[in-house]
Amino acid sequence: MTKKKKTVRRLTTEMRGKLGIVFFVIVCLFFVLVIRLGYWTIKNGDEFETIVLGQQNHGSSTIAYERGKIFDRNGNILASNEKIYTLVLEPKNILGNNKKNEKGVNENLEATITALHDYFGFSQDDLRKVIEKNKSSYYVVYKKELNYDEVSAFKEFTAKGNLSWDENTPAKEKAEIETARKVRGVVFEENYKRVYPYNSLACRILGFTSAGNQGNWGIEQYYNDTLNGTNGRSYYYFNQELMQEQTVKEAVNGHSVVSTIDMQIQQIIEKKLAQFDQDVGSKMTSILVMDPRNGEVLGMASSYPYDLNTPMEEKQLLKLFSQEEIDAMKAYTKEKEEEEKAKKENKTTSSAEETKEQGEESTKKAEEEEQEEKKTIYEGFYELWRNPIISNTNEPGSTYKPFTVAAGLETGILTGNEAYYCTGSLPVGSRNIGCSHVHGNISLKDAIAKSCNVSMMNIAFKEGADLFYQYQNLFGFGRKTGIDLPGEAETGSLIYTAKTCNDSATLATNAFGQNFNCTMMQMAAGFSSLVNGGYYYKPHVVKEIQNDAGDLVKEKETEVLRETVSEETSEIIRSYLKETVETGTGKKAQIPGYSIGGKTGTAEKIPRNKRDYYVSFVGCVPAENPELLIYVTIDEPNVDYQANAGLAVDLERECMEEIVKICGIEPTEELTDEEKKALAEKEAQEKEETQEKEEEQKREEEQKKQTDTTEKETPEKQTDTTEKETEEE
Repeated sequence: MTKKKKTVRRLTTEMRGKLGIVFFVIVCLFFVLVIRLGYWTIKNGDEFETIVLGQQNHGSSTIAYERGKIFDRNGNILASNEKIYTLVLEPKNILGNNKKNEKGVNENLEATITALHDYFGFSQDDLRKVIEKNKSSYYVVYKKELNYDEVSAFKEFTAKGNLSWDENTPAKEKAEIETARKVRGVVFEENYKRVYPYNSLACRILGFTSAGNQGNWGIEQYYNDTLNGTNGRSYYYFNQELMQEQTVKEAVNGHSVVSTIDMQIQQIIEKKLAQFDQDVGSKMTSILVMDPRNGEVLGMASSYPYDLNTPMEEKQLLKLFSQEEIDAMKAYTKEKEEEEKAKKENKTTSSAEETKEQGEESTKKAEEEEQEEKKTIYEGFYELWRNPIISNTNEPGSTYKPFTVAAGLETGILTGNEAYYCTGSLPVGSRNIGCSHVHGNISLKDAIAKSCNVSMMNIAFKEGADLFYQYQNLFGFGRKTGIDLPGEAETGSLIYTAKTCNDSATLATNAFGQNFNCTMMQMAAGFSSLVNGGYYYKPHVVKEIQNDAGDLVKEKETEVLRETVSEETSEIIRSYLKETVETGTGKKAQIPGYSIGGKTGTAEKIPRNKRDYYVSFVGCVPAENPELLIYVTIDEPNVDYQANAGLAVDLERECMEEIVKICGIEPTEELTDEEKKALAEKEAQEKEETQEKEEEQKREEEQKKQTDTTEKETPEKQTDTTEKETEEE
């Protein structure tokens, strides 16, 4: 079968000519289009810009969230926020199309600059320069941290631009409306500044915030994620009239924290502490108030408080350091920063290039620095900010003795009927370990009440190292309490175990609270378990979490970590502690009408030959069923004879007398006629002192008013005189 051939059609000369003409016409039209487009762009550029902007996202700005507040247990605000404003200029909007009136003035520009000058005092020249320099910008930050009063007055003025007028509107009011309508391109971004209304109150509990809402120390740091919220966003668009439109994603505020702190109790202990530091003073004095029934911290305070609103204020370091020491810290800080900068820039000399002489000099310098214990300025501030109650460790002294006895009672090694003979010391190995007194024959109860070291050593030997350290661990020594505050010290290496206790002297001294370290919080938490029936509660400073509307989000439940002793043992220990206050070393802790239990402590610090002491007292009320525990420690009191626990007892009693009333703890014992008379005299004296203080305050206020008036009048008179003299000249 023969295949058919395909016919190939070719362009004729005529067709090629026609195609060429068509192509030429298309090219000509294209060039005409390009020229026309260029012309339209030049002529109608503003109109095109309007259309483009109407289709594009101009930008966005942050809507700040409000950090959650911190309350005391009764709803008093301890940490809050103050709204502040950032002034943002929009030069492109201010200038608009830069249309000018017949006098050549951009009325919108001038009205805006004048208003900003009148209400904020800004330099008109500076405003004009900034706007001109950024004339194509829609976002220029001009001023930060403006307060509400400043901004509200300006907003009130610009709001008049929305008003209308008629023939009855006064000319002045009409002019203000007209001017306000011309003000444009001024935006205020809202933010928040952390504020502590009571300045230094509870500073070591609360902590503070730094840039970016970052909590530092205290509740602010521990609950930082809870207190922080999420920023919102405002997205700006332009319509075809170049008017801004926006879409807003609202900010989510942080949750608030309700603490266990009682502001009244906190104020009392800080007042008493300040008075003690003024009258006596010490290296460090601290007061801790707890509810032993649930682990709630009602108050805690230490010497050298700082203002939470200005935590980095250098002069506050003078509470801990001399000016010379501060200057040295600043110099050392600068030196360290320069070294770090040099390292980053690879300008440090390598060890291979370092000469022998340089090496020796470097070693010598390092040794000198170590000897002098150089600090940076930041390390100085850390010492000021840290919470000694949970971060500092010391030998507890005789406040530990009830724990030694409790371990024996709980295990049956002790019955409560034991008696000991104290000669004033006890030979242990090659050492002769002393007691504070020669007690002679002494019962187990009196061994605690009169704080006999010899008795405690004999009890520890009877218990043995295994049992002793088993219970020491059970009571929480060497273990973190788990309190909801940052900076709790690690103390595991500061106590012995049955394996590391390699001599009898260590066990002997540990029995009466020497030769091992603990924190105040560890002591208070363990002591609470001794008197509350044997329940070791996790100490805590926060009760609940609330949203920004005040609704409950989460309740912090009381947490029992373990049981330490039985109720029977606890009851016996409580009776011993009551005896300590009634007849023993804690007699000065007595309060008429109240049953008080407690234990004194006197620990000789290392090195022993310096004769520096750490004295303390832990007291509870009512002794039979404690509702309140107060623990006072004084590190190296500024007195000739430091080994005087009575200083701590006095301070504890002064606090206890006022706090029992706040807590609603009623007297449980009948007052004697002598006590009633003494109490009446004391109340009368306090009333008289209060009246005198009020009268003195009134006199000071009147004097201040007179001084202020004089100061106001004096410059005016001086001005008048100067003017007269000038005129005469």
